[in-house]
Amino acid sequence: MSFDGDDLRLHRHPAGAPKWLGTGDKARVNRLRFMKANPLAGFLESVEVRMIRPPRVVLRTGSGPVNGLMQSIQDKGLLEPIIIRPVEDEFEVVAGMRRFEACKRLGWRRLPAHVVELSDREAFEVSLLENIQRETLNPIEEARAFRNYVEEFGYGGETELSRKIGKSQEYVSKRIGLLSLPQRVQDQIMRRRIGPSVAQELTMLNDDDAEEMAEEIGTEGLSLREVRRIIRRKQAKGAAALDQGFLASDSEPVDRRVRRISRELNIAVASLGGAVVRLGEVAEGLEDEWLVRDSIFVCRDNIRNQIDSLTKLKRKIERAQETNPSKLALIH
Repeated sequence: MSFDGDDLRLHRHPAGAPKWLGTGDKARVNRLRFMKANPLAGFLESVEVRMIRPPRVVLRTGSGPVNGLMQSIQDKGLLEPIIIRPVEDEFEVVAGMRRFEACKRLGWRRLPAHVVELSDREAFEVSLLENIQRETLNPIEEARAFRNYVEEFGYGGETELSRKIGKSQEYVSKRIGLLSLPQRVQDQIMRRRIGPSVAQELTMLNDDDAEEMAEEIGTEGLSLREVRRIIRRKQAKGAAALDQGFLASDSEPVDRRVRRISRELNIAVASLGGAVVRLGEVAEGLEDEWLVRDSIFVCRDNIRNQIDSLTKLKRKIERAQETNPSKLALIH
């Protein structure tokens, strides 16, 4: 069944809803009250487009061209209603943003929508799950959504999120790890010039090496095995450089000294980032050993704290160079 923009026969009752809810616009309040009392219930209704707004948290950085979707809707109607939730005096899109945008551009005054009562967290989960199932998010968009869920919004941990979306905890952890890469590398991942599995290996490099490696992958089409072999060589050179120490004599030029310290700190951060990933892989193989898994997760969190400390130190040194180079003498 499909719908067009002027179809007003969409005031359907949720399953088990009493008939007194009514079907006209005057019965909207009754239906909303019923829905709030029954969180899993919802109803299908024709809603004015002007009463619908985009979600406050957008998962996709760009919805992409909707011309093809507009043509499909114009030819066949809207085959699947969007999902919205009541927020204050209007509705917010939970799932179906591209369909909503296409219908709006077609000049529809009303469109069919499945209205459900959801909290901010539930709305985020429904939107995320739909986008993952439809495979509409690129790896970086997924990573940002996962990080927002776990860290910014504090909705739950990686393990809980993985259960919600039907993915492994390792999958979630590795996706979030991609956000440690330089922005230029992330841009190539978003354009799908670099696959997520190959990109994951780049998290073990410092920023300069990761950017150089990403460019080489894009131009030469290196395989995952080739990338791993090159990275092992780079890590061996980095370890040798670490043995020589971070600091040289006081006669070394400040600019060169800061660049060298920043480079070596990047190597240290990248090495710890690789350890975080590997611990996630180990924990994934111990799915039934929850005590051991929890201990591994604690160790992983401690390493992440160390990464944060080294990152702050790097920024402190770089700021000192710009504002008060004399402070660099205190760093030993």
